[in-house]
Formats: sequence, structure tokens, C-alpha cells
Amino acid sequence: MKQPSFPGGELRARREELGITVYEAFRRTHVPADYIEALERADVQALPATCYAVGFLKSYCEFLGLEVDRYVDSFRACVRPSVVRFLARKGHPPRPPAWLNDLMTWSVVTAILLLGWITYTVVFQPEAQNPDKRVDAGTVELQPPPAEQPDIPF
Repeated sequence: MKQPSFPGGELRARREELGITVYEAFRRTHVPADYIEALERADVQALPATCYAVGFLKSYCEFLGLEVDRYVDSFRACVRPSVVRFLARKGHPPRPPAWLNDLMTWSVVTAILLLGWITYTVVFQPEAQNPDKRVDAGTVELQPPPAEQPDIPF
């Protein structure tokens, strides 16, 4: 599959046809001169993030009196990753399916609950069943304290 190319040469030809320098285009469009030159060289890698580059391209095409949509579509086709190239990535392991993460999470939760239940039944419950270690709670009658005379200072 052939990689699409950006028609940057047409932008340069149109600018030169109008007799405008890169610096003058920069002054009138406020698109940095480095980016104007990168657009004209069709060097999409030298441009900033796509959202900024598209804005610069629109401003520059409007300034040159060219059809904006044609150049923007061409630019986006150049920066969009190819589906074939995306699917044929090498060096990256395949992503596990989403249900596998859920299965692993529930397996860990189940294992923790099972371990807690086993710990309770093996360690704590036998001690609770042993009658020798039980304490009988009885009642104790308490005698009321003797009535005391209040201390009255004279």
C-alpha cells in the first residue's frame, strides 16, 4: 500500500507565483516560518501536534487563496497511521481480552475469601469448641457500701 504524500510543492509554487516571501507570509498569517517551510517541503514530522498543524495549514491555505479542505484532508491522510501498519505491529505482545482481567480479579477475590474461611475453620474455630478453655460467667452479689457520714467542716 502506498503512503499518501502531502502536496507541499503546490503551496510553495502558489506562494512564489504570488511573489510572497516566507517571512511576509509569516507576518501576515502568524504561522511560524519554520512550519511554513515544513508544509512546503511536505515534512509532516517537523510540524507540531495535528490540531495545531491543521490550524496553521488552514490559515496558510486561506492566505494563498487555495482550497482548504483538499489540503487538510491530504495532511490528515499523511499523519493518520495506516490500518495495515497498525495491525502488523511487531515487537508488541498481543493484548489479552478484557474478560481475562475480570477473571483474574475475581479469582484473586475468591482466593482471599477461601483463605480467610480456611484460616477461621482451622485456627480459630477449634479453640472456640474446646470446653476446657471456656469461662463460665456466673453472678456475683455485691454488698452495698456502708453509709458514710458526710464530712461537714465547721
